[in-house]
Amino acid sequence: MAEHKKELEKKTLPIIDTLKSYQDLPPDKALASLAIEDKRRQFAAAEKYLEEVLQSALSATD
Repeated sequence: MAEHKKELEKKTLPIIDTLKSYQDLPPDKALASLAIEDKRRQFAAAEKYLEEVLQSALSATD
């Protein structure tokens, strides 16, 4: 029974994590679109920062 419980938890945890990320979205469609766009901007900024750090690290090794 404990093994079965562990299997079910292993299958449901990724789904629960995905659903938790949607809980932060506002119920209004327009506000949700703004929240999604904000997350995209944050992701792009983080990606740019990571790229700059990697370029800096590569140029420091040359």
